[in-house]
Amino acid sequence: MKRELVAIALLILMLGFLFGNLRFLGDLVEEVESALGRSAAAWERGDRQLAVSEMETAMEAWHSAAEYAHIMLRQGEIDAVSDAFFDLSAALREGEEKSTDAYLRLYYHLDSIERMDALRLSSIF
Repeated sequence: MKRELVAIALLILMLGFLFGNLRFLGDLVEEVESALGRSAAAWERGDRQLAVSEMETAMEAWHSAAEYAHIMLRQGEIDAVSDAFFDLSAALREGEEKSTDAYLRLYYHLDSIERMDALRLSSIF
């Protein structure tokens, strides 16, 4: 009977960590995408300085979770988002017209992280 109770307690603890991880990841992606949205809006208005500043805010939010990311996410996902940030940064600083593509590429990578780590029956069975 003790073993069963310990097993149930461990399963509950693991579920708690799972839901905590999903919430943290969702909050992180939401924070980064929010700053990117402000950056893209500023870029569309022609405010290059604000666009770069908001993009840097988004990049700082992403890098602030580096320890978490290196433990919980696949290295390929981390590299893809980091590369997309640097591509966007270069496009904004150079004033390229390809900035819209760089924003979309970064949004795509962030969304793919959220989709891949979402809890689904297919990820359990």
